[in-house]
Amino acid sequence: MATLTNWVDHLTASEVAGQVYPYVGTELWWVLAGIVFWIWWTIATATGEDEEHQKLAKKKYGANDYKSNITEW
Repeated sequence: MATLTNWVDHLTASEVAGQVYPYVGTELWWVLAGIVFWIWWTIATATGEDEEHQKLAKKKYGANDYKSNITEW
């Protein structure tokens, strides 16, 4: 195994010249894809939670109904 003593000389050497890591230049597309996914996820979860809250709102629980919801220990 070769020993590396100077990164500048190593990265500018003719046998190593080129990309240091795969997909160089696609960072912007990955960021945009992440932002789109984040917006989609936020909308999807908000829609699902809104539907759940609408179902619960139709049951019209009162302010004191939680008191009768005591489990048997």
